[in-house]
Parts: sequence; structure tokens; C-alpha cells
Amino acid sequence: MATQRDMHLLDNRIAERNIRKGLLTQKEFDKHIKGLPDVADKAELISEHQPLEPHSEADEAQDEETDA
Repeated sequence: MATQRDMHLLDNRIAERNIRKGLLTQKEFDKHIKGLPDVADKAELISEHQPLEPHSEADEAQDEETDA
């Protein structure tokens, strides 16, 4: 299992920067990505147009004031 430091280097959001800096090789990153499990069956479809639930009565009151 990868250490916390390794996981930071392999983080997809900053891997390209780590490769440019020489902290990570493209081969190491590709190996990591290929080793990840396929969890697509656990995904949940979220609609862009799904209305958000109000968090509290105060939020509802504020929304009503904004609409008025």
C-alpha cells in the first residue's frame, strides 16, 4: 500500500506538476492509474437541474425574500 506521501504525489489533480518537477515518473503514474479498481457501478447520477433542498427554515425565508 502506498504511503501518505506517495498518495500526495499520485493525486490526479497535481500529478502532472509532480512529473514536471521529477518527483514522479509518467510510468509510475500510469501504473497507479491502471491499478485503481473500477467503481463505476457505485456512481450515482446527479442531474444538473435538480433543485437543492433548503437547509433550514431561515434559508427558506431568505429565498422567499429574494424572490419578492
